[in-house]
Amino acid sequence: MQNPATPSQGWSASTPSRSYPQPEHPLLLGRYRVVETRGAGGFAAVHVCWDIRLQRKVAIKCMPLSTAAGASSSTLQEALDEARITSRLTHPNIVTVHDFEVTADTAYLIMEYVDGLTLAELLARVEGGMLTYDECAHLLDCLANALAYAHENGVLHLDIKPSNIFIDTSANMKLGDFGMASLASAAGWEGARGGTIGYMPPEQLQCGMVDERTDVFALAVVCYQALTGTSPFAGPDAEFSLKKIGRGARPLGKIESQLAGPVTEGVARAMSPEPSRRPSTAGEFADAVLPYLGDEAAGKESVAELMAQVTGETGPDEDTWEQAAHVRAIERWPWLPQAASRGACALATGILGWKLAPIVAGATLDISAGTASLVGLIALGAISAAAPGAGGALALLLVCGAILASGVYSPAFLVAVLSGVTLGMWWTRIGSRSRASASGLLMPAAFGVPTAGSAICGATLRPAAALVTSALGVLLQVAVGLLGAAAGGEEFVRSLAGALSSPATWEMVAGAGCAAALASLIGNTRGPVARSAAQVVCAFVLVATRTALPGMENAGLWLGNSAPGVAVAVVCSVLMSIAIVTLGPAPKPREDE
Repeated sequence: MQNPATPSQGWSASTPSRSYPQPEHPLLLGRYRVVETRGAGGFAAVHVCWDIRLQRKVAIKCMPLSTAAGASSSTLQEALDEARITSRLTHPNIVTVHDFEVTADTAYLIMEYVDGLTLAELLARVEGGMLTYDECAHLLDCLANALAYAHENGVLHLDIKPSNIFIDTSANMKLGDFGMASLASAAGWEGARGGTIGYMPPEQLQCGMVDERTDVFALAVVCYQALTGTSPFAGPDAEFSLKKIGRGARPLGKIESQLAGPVTEGVARAMSPEPSRRPSTAGEFADAVLPYLGDEAAGKESVAELMAQVTGETGPDEDTWEQAAHVRAIERWPWLPQAASRGACALATGILGWKLAPIVAGATLDISAGTASLVGLIALGAISAAAPGAGGALALLLVCGAILASGVYSPAFLVAVLSGVTLGMWWTRIGSRSRASASGLLMPAAFGVPTAGSAICGATLRPAAALVTSALGVLLQVAVGLLGAAAGGEEFVRSLAGALSSPATWEMVAGAGCAAALASLIGNTRGPVARSAAQVVCAFVLVATRTALPGMENAGLWLGNSAPGVAVAVVCSVLMSIAIVTLGPAPKPREDE
């Protein structure tokens, strides 16, 4: 049978709207980069993604389960089990499902990416929203084969509609979203047994028993729409659709005289309100209609010509895919930032343990300085690697203990108490709320360089917290440096008083604090370029501060010469810039920090 017209040759100018998120957006499920979003809203959204692990294109349907609050856990679990079962279907006319994941509030169906259009998009582009008879024959042949296979494996679709039928650039038609209607029903979507109003038969609209004939009804409605350009039972609600189904659709023979006879009768029978009057299988429906509808092979060739006209318009371009395929270090090794944070804390506390453990052990234990240093290094380093918070807290206690051990019955006791109170307040307000804050505070004391902690503070803390932590780190470095050189508590206190009375000390405190605060202020919540620029500013302020110190009064050996301080400031800022570019932004500080 030939088509009296060729409605598929005219293309509409409109293209379905799509959004393209930026490639640096977080990965979905830790491995899928979203490059395009389709169909956002309603029960689910479909994301076109790049799988960075297997290096392939996929489509992911995200279905929120938050609407399932009123559903019983057993009902939801049954629906999820059915969705998992349907993911095992393998057929050339069924969209391949690669995986199925469920989180606390969302179900994810990871499917093959079909580079082409949905039937809904194709009908929106062709003149009159209709296909030729040959093209409809190809459509019916593909879908009937897909349903026959699914039904043989005990799986119903329950949501056959144009937007769930995918056409690739070779004109292959595939049915997608098997079993998703059951999941929609369990989540309480639209109050019906899943599906879409206009394509569901009465038994599905009324939440009755469904079987293979339910899918046959929807398949017939899709064929009717493809032949006429109208959906016969579409309506605003289930009640309206039920009334239209009861009245019956206008016979195809009255719309196109060449469709009179077996095609009209076969489609009308498949769209019967009574399941008993419909064909029992999709194959039976196709056998009754296909011989009188058109040539499937010719229809496939015609659809292929139509798809050739949209080459390059059906999805992300090659540049977008190339950007999506770029995998950053943080995405390849998601554990790396935490490992770096733990390593930095373990390094700072371990070295501090090496320096201060002999002072504490010499006053309380009868062991050699070398043994005490080794124990302090291993113990604090191991604890900090396993739990940075605990390691940082122990390091601060060790500092207070070392000050106290220098002279329990000297003015050092008062210094130890004041240090404990100050460090305790810092820990309560800042240290306990950021994994990297302990590293920023302890690095100057560990390496004996006051500029060692500002880069970390500026990259990981808010401006006020960065200023306080970096400045306090310089004072802590002064105290620890003098502890190692003092012969006793009284000498330590005299040296500390001299250092604190020196303008050079406070210039270094102010310089380190301002450098960290500026870096945080410039780079806070901005991109990698701004954060790297912030590190350059931090290094510049530190270098300017260090080079100005030799011209001022030097209160002690703790400041040393400016060259090491300048070198450390530059190296730390460079390392932080590399970390920012390769690993991405540091963990965001909590709102109450």
